[in-house]
Amino acid sequence: MRKASSNELRRLFLDFFKERGHQHLPQAPLVPPDDPTLLFTSAGMVQFKPYYSSPLPPPVRRAVTVQRCLRLTDIENVGITVRHATFFEMLGNFSFGDYFKREAIEWAWEFVTKVLEMPAERLWPSVFREDDEAFDLWAKHIGLGPKRVVRLGEKDNFWGPAGGAGACGPCSEIYWDQGPGVGCGQPECAPGCDCERYLEFWNLVFPQFDQALTGERKPLPNRGIDTGMGLERLAMILQGVPSVFDNDLLTPIGDAVRRMGNAKEAGSDRGRYAARVVTDHMRALVFTFAEGVRPSNEGRGYVARRLLRRAARLGRYVGIQGTFLSRLVPIVVKQMAAYEEYAYLMREEPAVAAAILEEETRFAETLEQGVARFDETAAALEKRKEKSFPGSVAFQLYDTYGFPIDLTIEMAGERGLTVDLPAYEAAMEEQRERARQTSKFQRGVARIAAPWRSLTEGPHSEFRGYDEWVLEGVSIRAIRDLSGAPGAPGEIELTLDRTPFYAEGGGQVGDSGWITSMPGAAKARLRVVDTYREGDSIVHRAQVVEGTAHAGPYRAEVDAERRAATQRNHTATHLLHAALRGRLGTHLKQAGSLVAPERLRFDFSHGKALTPEDIHAIEGEVNAKILADLPVRTEVTSLKEAQEKGAMALFGEKYGERVRQVIVEDYSRELCGGCHVRRTGEIGYMRIEAEAAIASGTRRIEAVTGLLAYRRAEEDRTLLRELAARLGAPRDQLTARIQQLQEQTRQLHEKQAKQNKAQLAEQVLELIRKAKADGDPPLIFASVEAASVEELRNASDLIRTGLPNGGGLLAAVIDGKLSVAASVGPEAVDRLAADAWVRDAVSIAGGKGGGKKEMAVAGAKDASQLREILERGAAFAEERLKGSKTARSAGA
Repeated sequence: MRKASSNELRRLFLDFFKERGHQHLPQAPLVPPDDPTLLFTSAGMVQFKPYYSSPLPPPVRRAVTVQRCLRLTDIENVGITVRHATFFEMLGNFSFGDYFKREAIEWAWEFVTKVLEMPAERLWPSVFREDDEAFDLWAKHIGLGPKRVVRLGEKDNFWGPAGGAGACGPCSEIYWDQGPGVGCGQPECAPGCDCERYLEFWNLVFPQFDQALTGERKPLPNRGIDTGMGLERLAMILQGVPSVFDNDLLTPIGDAVRRMGNAKEAGSDRGRYAARVVTDHMRALVFTFAEGVRPSNEGRGYVARRLLRRAARLGRYVGIQGTFLSRLVPIVVKQMAAYEEYAYLMREEPAVAAAILEEETRFAETLEQGVARFDETAAALEKRKEKSFPGSVAFQLYDTYGFPIDLTIEMAGERGLTVDLPAYEAAMEEQRERARQTSKFQRGVARIAAPWRSLTEGPHSEFRGYDEWVLEGVSIRAIRDLSGAPGAPGEIELTLDRTPFYAEGGGQVGDSGWITSMPGAAKARLRVVDTYREGDSIVHRAQVVEGTAHAGPYRAEVDAERRAATQRNHTATHLLHAALRGRLGTHLKQAGSLVAPERLRFDFSHGKALTPEDIHAIEGEVNAKILADLPVRTEVTSLKEAQEKGAMALFGEKYGERVRQVIVEDYSRELCGGCHVRRTGEIGYMRIEAEAAIASGTRRIEAVTGLLAYRRAEEDRTLLRELAARLGAPRDQLTARIQQLQEQTRQLHEKQAKQNKAQLAEQVLELIRKAKADGDPPLIFASVEAASVEELRNASDLIRTGLPNGGGLLAAVIDGKLSVAASVGPEAVDRLAADAWVRDAVSIAGGKGGGKKEMAVAGAKDASQLREILERGAAFAEERLKGSKTARSAGA
């Protein structure tokens, strides 16, 4: 057999098929850009799905690729078997309406037996049980005979479709016989057995059908060939190693994992399993993070979080303490970037390592507590001989400790337990409902209002307010009284037949304005203070300013100034969203928003704080689009058509068959039902006021627009003028003047700190002289002034060296908290250990600390007990040094 490295195997495969008329095409991203049916690219043919099903001729007829893939279907088997992985590379050759089964089988056999020199007697092909054509090609044309070709069912030998829809068809797999010493040892063992003797490494798929999501199959316009050979399995076979984790690509990663742990735990069965899983998951994480995926609780982000937290937990089984995954990133990059198509990983390495470290650090903060909570529950169940792990605890592990439910299920399985998933889902739904209720405007008074009264019949709540801010001749359909509700004197709620008032939704606040009776009708004037939806009704909350509410007719008028300001902020929010994605990456997703007249607030998924340069660039980009006065238009289409055009939708939002898109020409396209300006120039100016974290992995930007933004700029200009006057420097020299003052202040602080250190040292030396004269052995207990714990420690060290047969306890209040340092000379440590001494002293104030027997430091929050702590310290020392005399400072 030919011995070859993984990189050489890629080259051999590509060259072989290029010589046979195949065009080497770039591999697709791991995150499919145009396929909503897939979270990740799971096979080499994913990017070619349209080539098989389109009635148009494909751009190429033959192609060959090396494709990075991610599948979680076998995640439970990773590390247990010798062959399974979540991340792998697929070597593939493809035909789109060109050659078919005969050539595919001929070339596959030629490549494995002639190029790779694999012995034919150890190669076994399988075919779909109904595929006589493929069976005959192997048995007769290749000449293996009927006994060497295995017919298998749909589970093993019918492939696809990827994502549940698209090209699919029967397939033929090639197995490598690892020999009778591997596997189940049963005489009937053959390809298709669940044991590991027969290792499938190349799948030849014959796409003949186009499967709809309903399961219906129709003949493909371009039937063809789609093959996939696992690079890791092929390298395992040719390099003669026992598993995919021992080939030349993965071994250095696994070795690094084991070095981070300890030899005993890494060498155990559990440790070997864990190291394999970490090795596999790290490749998946590096590639997904390099393409902009970041951990979250949905979609691709959930997969990334699940893989990372699973790997982080299993590191404990190898003996690894603390965070470690980010330290593996350079090793993974070095191994993979040697192949030219993965060279981009070197550019992304710093960002990937930082993002992995951030997520792992976040999980590490709760991992130990979460595992302890799990172990406590599992132990109680085992004691009671119960097998069902409570769903409420599983939810607590998710909600409080950040354990994805899959991780809890896996941990439970290791203990022979099953998680009560219905109870978990019920707890999750309760939380969602609480969140939904909390997120709504507080309309508690409405829920205790009088029942609805119908005033007129007919359709209601037709919204006309996108283009019409004033409507005449409207009628009240129904009304209810709030005057008896607490906090709502003189208030009513009503619905109209037609309304210009926008109901709160999509982050945009509800409109306010006036509903006034028309001439000829009974006098009535109602001030609308809020508008919101209740089912399919648009509900207006209003105060009765004049007269009594009646059926109508009325003039309904939106507060134009307030609506105009809201529209400016809403369109600015869309511009901000697009600018953020352009600057920070398309992994960024909207996580919430508030669009009000006076401000806008935008929440988004991102793992780190924005730099001042980021904020400046994003604000500048938005204002450039405002100055460009781009047209803003809307378009109503089907949801599918909107997504095909690239419209951004909010995860978790429910959309109907027809959706409204808001389009800023050549810049932004979002699904949105809100109100917007006609051209971006109407916004005037946008100014970012704040950027901060609001939750793990979620940031918030607050901004203002229009006249308010101008006023804030004016306030800044006034402030700069005042600072310039106070500091005696023109505006362009303010920075230099402030730096000068800061430097002067720093020098003064340094000078003062040196004087304080000298005074402290002199004070301690005086105490040492006094102790030597009065004490036998000499001991010191004193309250001193120190600027830092380090300064206190250094002062205490003077006692240790100055009193070789004694010791001392120094206490100081530092930043409002009490710090205590104990030091003991070399001749006294056998009788008086500093660490035990200081811990006992601060125990009366609930303090903690430690160190070595010569020197130790402890702290306590309650500084008022300083004297009591020193007195307890004296008693502790005197008990161990019976008959000694002590020296105390006047401040003790």
